[in-house]
Amino acid sequence: MTQGYTRSLSRSEVEWLEALEAVAAAGKLAVAPLAGTPAGRTVLGRGGGGDITLALDGVTEDTMLAVLARSAPGPYSVVSEEVGVVTGPVGAVKVIVDPVDGSLNAKHGLAPYCAALAVAYGETMDDVAIAYTADYTREVSFAAVRGAGVVRRPAAPSAAVSAGGASTGPAQGAEVEVVLLEAGRPHGYSFGYADLARLAGEGAGSEMRVRQIGSLALSLGYLAAGIADVLFAPVASRSVDVAGGLLMVWESGGDAAALDQTETRRQPLDLERRAPFVAWRAGLDGERIEAAARAILGGRSG
Repeated sequence: MTQGYTRSLSRSEVEWLEALEAVAAAGKLAVAPLAGTPAGRTVLGRGGGGDITLALDGVTEDTMLAVLARSAPGPYSVVSEEVGVVTGPVGAVKVIVDPVDGSLNAKHGLAPYCAALAVAYGETMDDVAIAYTADYTREVSFAAVRGAGVVRRPAAPSAAVSAGGASTGPAQGAEVEVVLLEAGRPHGYSFGYADLARLAGEGAGSEMRVRQIGSLALSLGYLAAGIADVLFAPVASRSVDVAGGLLMVWESGGDAAALDQTETRRQPLDLERRAPFVAWRAGLDGERIEAAARAILGGRSG
């Protein structure tokens, strides 16, 4: 759990990482018999974020929050997609929980989907200090601690030291080859598929490819690990989906930009749908990528 970081972790950081790992492991066991089944697709109502809650969402969240109650090393509040905001005592840390990120995939039994977890010591994205994302469909996880880097488990072959200092994936140059897209419902956008080539820049040629995997949290983990190059997310996203993943990107030396007039790091940790955004791995020209993303949207927020 503590190997691969660029500094020694505090006792509190280790304990919270262990708690998040236990919570994610419990979620994986809970969702496994429900994914892709009629029972898992049973509608329970609407969650705190306003979306329909399926049985696979509700059962997984209940299981995870029960484990969190036993494993947390200190007082906490919860922001979770189904139960909503549960306020803890004064001074409590904020635990961000998306029990099944990629729940549409899980509903149909389509990989991937994951647990997306984070711990924050304040009220905004910039206050996220610990993050853990675990792929429910593979034995892959990503973890980050502020000021200590991001670690992928299992480690990638020929792992290299990233700009943030942590062991993640193979070294990457300035070429954009894999662009991840998370755009939600297609009728909400007017850009063309060919417009996405702008994210790779001039001379991208035939090497640039677009992939849509259905999980913002895993997409951000892939950027942090150098597996993908750019994530274009013209959909307004919730903190439960991206809070931990953005910490991973920042800790790996990458960055992100909101595609409206807000600042990504100042966005509140709540259940409101916030700005569309673009994110990129270390080693790329962020100003160029942000400008290209804005040009694709043509001033629209999606």
